[in-house]
Parts: sequence; C-alpha cells; structure tokens
Amino acid sequence: MAAKPWYRAVLAGFRKLKDRGADKVDLQGLMSFGIGSSPTSGTVSHLMCGNATNAKSCPSQGLYACEQCHLIKYCSEKCKAQHWSKHRSYCLHPYLSETWQPMWVTERRDPSFLYPSHLLTLYRPTVDFWGDLPAMDCLRLQTNEGMNDHRPLGDLKLCFAASGDIRNLVQTVNSLPSDYTGYCDILLNDTNPVLVNRNFVILFVLLSSGPSLEEAAELATHLMYSAALPGGGAEYVKRCISFIYESTGEFEADLSFQRCLNTRGEGKVYSVQPSTGIKRLLEMFHSTYPLNSALKSMKETTMAPDRLDSNEKYFASLKPSHRMSFQRFRDTGILAPFSLSTVNFTQPNRFLFSPQGVWLVPEDANPLFGWDVSGVQSSGIKHGTSPEDILGCLFFHVKDEFREFAKRVKELRIDIHVTSFDAGILSKGITIGALPAFEDASFDRILTSNLVDHVGLRTCLSDWGPLLNRENPYASILMQTKAWHTHRPHAAAQWGPNAMKVLMEKCNKIPGLEVKMKSVFAQGVRSPALFRLVESLDAFSENEDAFQEYLRDQDTHSSAAAFDLQLRAAHRVHPRRFGIPLDAPKWQKLPDLSSNEFYDLFTIGGANLPVRFLEFESIDCGSASHYSGDS
Repeated sequence: MAAKPWYRAVLAGFRKLKDRGADKVDLQGLMSFGIGSSPTSGTVSHLMCGNATNAKSCPSQGLYACEQCHLIKYCSEKCKAQHWSKHRSYCLHPYLSETWQPMWVTERRDPSFLYPSHLLTLYRPTVDFWGDLPAMDCLRLQTNEGMNDHRPLGDLKLCFAASGDIRNLVQTVNSLPSDYTGYCDILLNDTNPVLVNRNFVILFVLLSSGPSLEEAAELATHLMYSAALPGGGAEYVKRCISFIYESTGEFEADLSFQRCLNTRGEGKVYSVQPSTGIKRLLEMFHSTYPLNSALKSMKETTMAPDRLDSNEKYFASLKPSHRMSFQRFRDTGILAPFSLSTVNFTQPNRFLFSPQGVWLVPEDANPLFGWDVSGVQSSGIKHGTSPEDILGCLFFHVKDEFREFAKRVKELRIDIHVTSFDAGILSKGITIGALPAFEDASFDRILTSNLVDHVGLRTCLSDWGPLLNRENPYASILMQTKAWHTHRPHAAAQWGPNAMKVLMEKCNKIPGLEVKMKSVFAQGVRSPALFRLVESLDAFSENEDAFQEYLRDQDTHSSAAAFDLQLRAAHRVHPRRFGIPLDAPKWQKLPDLSSNEFYDLFTIGGANLPVRFLEFESIDCGSASHYSGDS
C-alpha cells in the first residue's frame, strides 16, 4: 500500500496539536515524511516479525528467534510456519554449518589468491566510502580537558584534515557532555569530492529541520551503507540535493562553491569547495539507471568468480551465523535486520554507483569495519535483534549513533565546515585567514589520519603544527601510519619472510599446542586455519624496535622540535596500537585479549594490525591544572 503524502501526515499532526495543546507536544514528533525502511514507509525502531513476502508483511514485533539459525524472529509459531518456505534456503544454508569449508578445500586445490593473475584486468575506479579503521573520539575528555571537573569546558575547535567519512566526527560530538555550554567549531576536509559531498548531504539529511530525528538517522544509515534506498527516501534525497546545489548555491568568480545551511539548533553547516567537485555529484544523481542494473553491477563485483576464494577465506574466519548475516547483505545490498522485508527499497543509492551505474565500493570493503563490535551487538539486543544477526545489529547501532549526533547538534552550539582541498593547501589557507571561522588558526585537536604516509612526517607537522592551540595544554595533533612497516621486511610478521618461523615459535611456547596444530600444518597452504593464524601474527609480534627505527628515519624528534612540538611519552587520546588499553602500563607492548575480544576487534571488526598511532603536543603546554578551557 502506498504511503500517504507527507503533507497529509503534517496536517493530521496540526489537528492533534489543536486538540492537545501546542505547548505540550513536540511538533517534529508528529511529522512523518514517509522515508522509513518498513514496508509501510515507517521507521524501524524494533525488530519486526520476519513473516514477510512481497505482497504482505506481518506488522507485529519479532519476539521468538528461529531455533536453528537465530538470525530471524517471529511474533508467533503461526508466522514462523507460514514463512518457512521463504526462510528455508537461508536456514539450511551450508554457511550455517560448523563444519563448512571453503570450496578450495572441498575441491582439493590451492586457493587462487596464492597465485594472483598477472593478466591485464580492466581498471575499476573505487571510492573508500566506509573506511577501514575503527572510529575514534578525538577529544577523549576524561583523560584531557574533562580532568578539570571544577572548571566548565570552554570553546573547542576541531580539525579532521583528511576525513573520508563522518564516523570520527560522530563519535567525537557524541562524547561531548550533554550540558556543554561552549561553542564547538569543526572542520571536516577531504580531497575526494565524491566523499566530501556525500558527507555534506548526509549531514544535511541528519541535521536540517524536517524529518524527525528517527527518520533522518534511518535514512542516513542507508545513505552510508545500503546499495538501495526506500522510494520515499530516494525522493527526499533528490529534494535535498536540489535545495543544496541547484536552488541557491553560490558560485563565486573563483569557481568555488559556497553554501551555508541551517540546522535544527543554533549551529550551521557550511561548505567551501571547488565547483568542479559538485559536477561529479550532480552527474551521479541525475543518472537514470534502474535498481536491477545497479544491483547486478554490485554482485558482479563483490561476488565475481575470481573473488570466490578471497571471499570464502574471510568467511572461514567468521562464526557461522555471521557468515550468513554477511551473505544476506551481499544478496540484498541493504543494511537491515535479517527479519526486515526490503520490498520498500526500490531505488538505487546513487552515492555508491558511478553515473553509469557501476558499483564504486572496493571489493573487500566491509560495513562493520570501523565500528565497536561489542557496542554494535549491544545496540542490536536493545532493539530486539539477536547478536547472531551482526549486520542487523549494525543497522540499529549506526542509526542510534546518528540520532544521538543529530540530537547533540540540535541541543548544543556546533558549527560544521565541510571543505575539499589538499590538506597542505588548506592549512596555508587557514593561516592567512581564508576561513573566517578559523582565523585565529588555533585548533584543540587536529586529526590528520594517515597523511604522514603520503607527505611525510615533517611536512605534516610543518602544515599543522602552527595551527595547534598553544593555550590549551591538552591540544594535540593525532596521526596514524598504516605504511610504516612497508620497507622493513621484519617489522610486520604476516608480511615478512619469517612469518612461518614466528608462528612455529609461538606454537612451541604453548604446552600441547604443537600437537593440536599438526592437523593444521598437514593441510599446508590449503588450511583456512593456517591463513587465520598467519594473518593474526602481528597482534602477537613485538615490533617496537622496528617502529622506533621508523621514527628515527622520519627524524621525528627534531622535526617536532622545529615547530615547538614533542611526541607524547604517554598518549591521552588513542593507544599506540590496537588491542592495548590507553591506560596500559608502559611495559605492555602487545595486546592481551581473549579469543572473543580478538575476534571482535580484529577478525570481524577489521582493525588493521600493524597500524600505529602518534600524538604530538606543544613543548610548552604548561600545567593542565591552569587550563581554563577558553580558546
């Protein structure tokens, strides 16, 4: 049944206001734009009954999980029985078996990824939409400014110099105290215009007045991760893009695009960027390819025959139920609970496809990478989803995070500035006052992501060191390096020539383990367990000496000193490497994780094992006890 036009729902809301008293209700709560995920275009706030077909869906809440797969829930035994013919293919799928093995094992052949083809393949442009590192709160107030409980937290200026997506921004804003009274100015920059404008549109969907926080957060979740959108949601996004870019967008003489948009609260969202980047986005959204063509392109990429072994290598590391949850996502392209009917998703998400309908997401991209898995499962449970449906849990988690983010921006005083410039050029522009909001050139946090891998540490410090707020002793430049080990063959265990040697040494140190490992080694290069072990070696490989060598090669200490900075001896925002707590003793060099913690962080959470983090602060940062919090 088609959803009622949104204006009828609004008029109905006004009638309710008249009856109940306008001062007693939230007007926005009465408005529905019909952009939700459910078959009736409503939002999904709890797990729905899985008894759904293309023609009809049970509107009740899902309460009882399927005893066999635990991925889907029903409201009653009757609905379960009615839906069995639809659910059967998933419930009895080989992926759910504890004894499932990749096809290369059952066919007794070597996996194809051991011998990558050297034949010329067609170039397929990709965009890193989803990121591959866990999001971070760049404030970490409890170990920084928040330590001064007797003083109110003052104004803050934050810079995300190379931010492909908005996860770090969301995590940071959500960490602000609910009673925060200062001003927070945030700069969000990236060189890729597709990523930048995707962020800009998602922020507008989340933060502008109109749909409720619930509707906005749900649509933003699909804009981030789903290949298809509900019909009403796609139409709403079209109107948003028309309003942002085509109605009153200002193109200055220097061919720059400038826009200022209101939010639900006091703050605003600004954008300054070259106008050439806008053209690419408009081409994507003015395209006309149908959904079936888009999904065909997605599947041809993600489920191509030459990727079978690589895909199954990852599946072999997952729990059976999680394999099935990911397979459902591959089948539909939609991030949603396993129980949800996706009949309402009728339009392609044109953010994730080229103007010709070609899937732009990298083959190995994973929507779960970058999120805290324990938090993801907790969110799912809160909304009625089983932990086994990990991507259904992720749907509710991302939506909760987005809703909280939009709520914070509504209630606090936050301005967000979205730009698309080379990071070095941007820093120089800020220095000469090109962005009025940051004319004092004084940031409390500067997150440079992995720029150091592209421009070198000294250049990174030269660009951003002068822009650090020297009045705030907690102000810091935060860096991460993914490539520090690239030219050091013994630095990263899984990539080095001594990987098997390290593995054997670790096995021999654990009593009785060498016996259990005999069957694994007997399979040789066909053993999925052996691949998992080799790929996890860096979590247990102590490479501090090699990393210190990297820092010396970068001339880190003298480069920092040249800009009155120093490398922090004790980190205050993020641990030096994944798996080690921020407050771990200095002697702890390796993660100390249970098997479940390792699985959550590295296996399914996607934390990159060799990545290292750096924090720089002012040499004359002064005593933290004297910090007033005023920028």
